[in-house]
Amino acid sequence: MPDSRGRWTTGERVVATAIEQRRLQTVHPSTEHAALLVEQAEQHLRTAALVVDVDPAGAFTMLYDAARKSMVAVLATQGLRPTARGGHRVVQDVLEAQLGPDGRTVVRRFRELRLRRHDSEYPDLDSQPVTSNQAREGLEDARSVVAAMERFIPLVGPW
Repeated sequence: MPDSRGRWTTGERVVATAIEQRRLQTVHPSTEHAALLVEQAEQHLRTAALVVDVDPAGAFTMLYDAARKSMVAVLATQGLRPTARGGHRVVQDVLEAQLGPDGRTVVRRFRELRLRRHDSEYPDLDSQPVTSNQAREGLEDARSVVAAMERFIPLVGPW
């Protein structure tokens, strides 16, 4: 929920803790950067759809990046950026806190994409390759994450 300055206050303690732990840093808020990230996310989704049957693992990496970039776009709008210490996980944690109970489905989808992408990027001998069906399902999940972030961005203001 935004306060009188337009700052999103839901999950405020989680954001503040991530900043204190240097998993997240404050930067200049930028709607332009957020728009660029959303544009890239949308292009990644289009490209992933083209190669989902030819290169499922590559498509999965792209669709995951689309979801992640759309979530980072929310942070850019707020003047927040994940650090190397926070990585992709802090994006998940902070957005889960900020979206509250209504956003848990979106973040659960992102978490599942993140874990599957990690297994694909860093396989061990027991890892199964990403199938076309898994990539198609992931594409739908990524599309829903990107759409949710596009709806969320106008609601948040600078941190």
